[in-house]
Amino acid sequence: MAFTGKGGINDYARGLENITYSPDDIYIAIMGVTGAGKSTFISKCCRKAEPGIGRGMKSETQEVQVFTFRHNKKDIHLIDTPGFDDTYRTDSDVLKDMAYWLSITYENKKIKLTGIIYLHRITDTRMSGNAYKNLRTFRKMCGKPSMSSVVLATTMWDEVSIDAGSIREADLKDTAEFWGDMVKEGSTMYRHTGDYHSAMNIILHLVNRHSTTVLELQKEMVDQRKPLDDTDAGRELEGEMIKQRQLFEHKLLKTRQEMDEAIARKDKDLIEQIAKDQEEFQKKIDDAQKGEKDLRISMEKLIADKEAQHRKDMEAFDRKLKDQEAQTRKKDDEFKDFMKRTELEREQESKKRAAREAELDAAKEQVEQGDLEKLAVLQAAIEALQEQKQTADEREARLRQEAYNREQAIEQERVSTMALYNQRAQIAAYQQSMFQQEQQMVQAMQSMGGGMGMGMAGGAVLGALTAGCIVM
Repeated sequence: MAFTGKGGINDYARGLENITYSPDDIYIAIMGVTGAGKSTFISKCCRKAEPGIGRGMKSETQEVQVFTFRHNKKDIHLIDTPGFDDTYRTDSDVLKDMAYWLSITYENKKIKLTGIIYLHRITDTRMSGNAYKNLRTFRKMCGKPSMSSVVLATTMWDEVSIDAGSIREADLKDTAEFWGDMVKEGSTMYRHTGDYHSAMNIILHLVNRHSTTVLELQKEMVDQRKPLDDTDAGRELEGEMIKQRQLFEHKLLKTRQEMDEAIARKDKDLIEQIAKDQEEFQKKIDDAQKGEKDLRISMEKLIADKEAQHRKDMEAFDRKLKDQEAQTRKKDDEFKDFMKRTELEREQESKKRAAREAELDAAKEQVEQGDLEKLAVLQAAIEALQEQKQTADEREARLRQEAYNREQAIEQERVSTMALYNQRAQIAAYQQSMFQQEQQMVQAMQSMGGGMGMGMAGGAVLGALTAGCIVM
């Protein structure tokens, strides 16, 4: 069954009035650490797209997003994913988001990936701890059977010399725990040089294979009904969090001994510094414990949580819509008041002009009657009136320009409000469609005696396929 809907802001497919998510389309996941160039790569493929591109090391992709473009009459959907070193989110949250999208689209839409592109900065002089952790979790998420559907692409070649980049590239390929084992298992290495043709060469390499893959994480959560922490990727990530927790527990214990010594020496500055370190270490421990707990979740619970989050997001969306309407009404009222004041000022200026013209006519009449003594006074009056007229004309022009600007601002507010209404209507339509699918799925499962309790409302699939496709 096709999944259709209006292309949202993040469905960067200019000229496509309807985006169709069909199992027959091309789906390619883009993965890698923060700053590897995922958003930039997508923008090159979509050409006119301008997704959020990170500056520095701040993560711009904080949830799974879908970007769509058309090539050779085929819809190609690029799935942008956050890295496991996301700026503002825990690794467990990131894995939950990816598990949710991959599971819900595989189970309910029968969508399979054409391939996965894993991006890595060639500018990195070594494989950092975060990059290595990301890579290990990525391998567990894919599984060996999917390795032939993986492209390992290096980015940012314009920032290094060819010689330096080639050495680092060879190190990635020759080191088993980096890319070496994945290449032996069928993965392909590419250099992404940062332009459209380079990006499309990588995309078409996967498209022209004419095959799809089911990731290990999808098999485990959907086919085998495993909870997230019992999947290979979940266990890998949980192991990392346990190591982190134990590391900071050791550091915290050490600072307690240092604190006793600092107190004994009455070293106020050292006491303050140790207290800050203890606070930081305790937060790291708390985050790791929360991450371990968050991974203990089934697919049904994951869907329910996303459904609840979707309702919360919709409430926030409705509040934004109301605020937008209120802002439009306010500007409209301000414009009406402005026009009233302008009309009143015009009437007053018109009366003043009529009075000045009457004075000028009277002065002209006196000159015509031979009163030459008043000629100089008349000339001065004429010049004053001309100057006043010029000032009045300039003021009138400014009023007209201001009125035009205000009208444009109000029109822009109305367009924004209408766009929000349209987005709200699209979401409602999606919800209705997905609700009907939910009922069909529940009935089918009940008839099979499965009783798996897949209570998924329309908001769940909407969140999966269009996460980020409607910008709030």
